[in-house]
Amino acid sequence: MTDDAFGRQVVQYSTAGALLAALDARDRYTAGHSAAVAIYARDIARQLSLSDEGQRVAHLSGLLHDIGKVGLPPGLLERSGALTPDERRQMEEHPEIGERILAKAEGLDELARIVRHHHERVDGTGYPDGLAGEAIPLFARIVAVAEAYNAMTSDRPDRDAMPTRIARLQLMQGAGSRFDAEVVAAFEAILAEAADDYRTATREDFNVSAEISS
Repeated sequence: MTDDAFGRQVVQYSTAGALLAALDARDRYTAGHSAAVAIYARDIARQLSLSDEGQRVAHLSGLLHDIGKVGLPPGLLERSGALTPDERRQMEEHPEIGERILAKAEGLDELARIVRHHHERVDGTGYPDGLAGEAIPLFARIVAVAEAYNAMTSDRPDRDAMPTRIARLQLMQGAGSRFDAEVVAAFEAILAEAADDYRTATREDFNVSAEISS
C-alpha cells in the first residue's frame, strides 16, 4: 500500500469512527448492527473474489449503511411495536439522509451512492428509487444481504432474534426477488462453514471499536 493510499484509509476510518460515535449516541442497537454488517459485507466481497480495495469498500459501506438514522426524528429509533404509515415513511428516508451526510464527509463521498441504495430490491420494488437488478450498485446489493441477515438474527425492541437457520432460509427464499442471488449464494457458502458465534454476530470482534481499529 502506498503512503497516499494508507493516509486516505486512515482518514476514511477516522471519519467513519466519528460518524458512528454520533449514531451510537442515538441508538446503540444500530451502531452494533452496523459493525456486524461491516464484517459480513467484507467477507461476502472476499467470497466473490473482489479485490482488497473492494473488500475495504464493502466493509466501510457496512459500517456506514445506516448513518442516515442520526437524522431521524427523536424517539423514532427507540419506537417499539409496529410503525404507523407516517413513521414508516420517515424511517425510509434514512438512506437519502445517509447519502447527503456522506457526500459531504471527508474521504467517504464515494460511499454515498451505495448507502442511498442499500434498501433497493433486485425486483425493483425497493426504495428510494425502485432500481432493479444490476442497476443497483454491487456493494449496495452486498450490504442488503448482510444487513437483512443480521437484522433477522438480532434481538429488536419489538421481537426476539430469529434462529440462524430460519434467517438463512429467508435469504434463500428472497434470492432473485429481494436479494441478488449470487450474493446470497456467496453468503450461504460462508455461513455453512462458520462457527455459531459468527452466525449470531457474538464473536468478540463484532463491535464498533474493533471494526474501526481493524
